[in-house]
Amino acid sequence: MLNKITILITIICLFFTPTLLLADESEPLIPPNGRITGLRYQQKAPYSGVLLNTIAAARLLTNREHNEEQWELRLKYELAKLRAELGLTIESQKISYLSLQEKHTTLISIKNEEIVRLSRISENTNDWSSLWYTGGVVTGVILSIAIVYALEAGN
Repeated sequence: MLNKITILITIICLFFTPTLLLADESEPLIPPNGRITGLRYQQKAPYSGVLLNTIAAARLLTNREHNEEQWELRLKYELAKLRAELGLTIESQKISYLSLQEKHTTLISIKNEEIVRLSRISENTNDWSSLWYTGGVVTGVILSIAIVYALEAGN
């Protein structure tokens, strides 16, 4: 009978032990907020200042390290972003410059070709003005002679 009671007590202990351990709230899983205690001059402490328990000191140190790393990462991100934006702007300006340079070269070649074409046209034009002048003088002389001859023949 003693064996049965011992087994029954052992089973009950094994059954309720995990729930009792989980129900213990004296040590929470998440560390509590640290406590900061101010000290006054000549109060019982090695120095005047602020007394921190280990949790508060750990939080202050980790927050400082975390903030430094966070700012370094943010700085690297912003620098990379600016570098990318400026690189894009520079590449865009280079392409624009090359495009304008090619456009300028093309326009100059078109203008030079037009100048050559117009020069050829101006060189090949026949100046008929001297022939018109000569033809007019000859016609006038012939008409004058014909009129004089007609007037003499009629008299």
